[in-house]
Amino acid sequence: MGLKENIKLRRLKLKMTLAELSERVGVSRATMQRYESGAIANIPSENVEKIAAALKTSPSELMGWEEKQDGEEAELYGYLDELKTRSELRMLFKLAKQASREDVETAVRVVEALFKGRSSDE
Repeated sequence: MGLKENIKLRRLKLKMTLAELSERVGVSRATMQRYESGAIANIPSENVEKIAAALKTSPSELMGWEEKQDGEEAELYGYLDELKTRSELRMLFKLAKQASREDVETAVRVVEALFKGRSSDE
C-alpha cells in the first residue's frame, strides 16, 4: 500500500477524525483530505513526520518502506508523542531518569494507588 492508504487506514484504526489529525499536524482539514485521497501526491517531508507522530507510527511505515510495528513499538511511539506535547510528562521523565530503581517502584505504587482511589469514587 502507498502513503495515502496507510494514512487513512492508520487514522481509522486509531478512531481519529480528519479534523483531529489535521489539527495535530497543523494543516487544514481539506489539505489532510487531499493527502488521503492522493490529490496532493507530494506531501512535504516535515508533514509526513508530523502525520506519523500524530498516528503513533514512523514515517517509514507510513511510506510503506518497513513492516508494521508490533504493539510494543507502537506504544513507544505513542509515549514519544506524549512527551513531545506534554511538558509535565517530560518533567516526570527527567526526574525518573535520575531516580533509583527503588524510587521508581515507589512512585509507580503511589500513582497506581492514586488511580485506584479515583476509579472507586466514580
